[in-house]
Amino acid sequence: MELAGRLALAGVQLAGLILSAFLVIVTYTNPQQVEERLQDFAVAKVEAAAHEAWEKVKGPSAEGGRAERFGALAERFGRDEDRVDERRRQIVPALLAPVMSGRCKENCDFWAVAAVVANSALVQRIGRLQLGRATLRDYVVERYQSTVNGLLTDLRRFGLVNVMALSLMVGLALFRKPLNWRFTAFSVALTGYIAWAAYAYVFGQNWALAILMNEWAAPAYQTTLIVASCLFFDWLFLAGAVTTTVINAVTSILPG
Repeated sequence: MELAGRLALAGVQLAGLILSAFLVIVTYTNPQQVEERLQDFAVAKVEAAAHEAWEKVKGPSAEGGRAERFGALAERFGRDEDRVDERRRQIVPALLAPVMSGRCKENCDFWAVAAVVANSALVQRIGRLQLGRATLRDYVVERYQSTVNGLLTDLRRFGLVNVMALSLMVGLALFRKPLNWRFTAFSVALTGYIAWAAYAYVFGQNWALAILMNEWAAPAYQTTLIVASCLFFDWLFLAGAVTTTVINAVTSILPG
């Protein structure tokens, strides 16, 4: 019974590993063909977004050239940028108000940090929108190479972190003893998370915005898999020694 469970779990993870490895291998063995496909993909996605923006402004039957349609998309970025900036002007003073008035008392540090974090996040978003408008100008003069390079690097990073995590998970599923329910639940949950992330990466994201703003594979996703891989490496090759040491250190610091 346990052997069947191990094989089933490893089989699912192995399938994901093979697909991720195939993605990475193709980007390295056929770079010219991959770059051509990515360029076609990038152009099609951006032009579709420009067409949609043009239709919203001028109507579905309106005539317009490529530059005019890109101009409509750039104007939409500009409007979005203004809305984000207006929101920043409202949110940041509201968060700072308790600090300035002294009402926050012992929680002043929290409100000050919240204001800084909110301001930083919104400023970054404004910067992304400005980058999108600048990239659109590059598209008008048909300079695609930087976007294709960014997209290719993004595919490789996404595939590599999946390969790293899934390889260690397959090793744990086959060789970890005992295969207790906690590890099994964690492994199944992470496998499901990788499958969901892969589907969302390919089919769920707005590729036009990701391409124009260089918003590639979420750093949080990559960081999550790298941390998980470190745990798996510890469990597989070091018998959990590092994990146990960290847990003991944290426990000793906590009060009580």
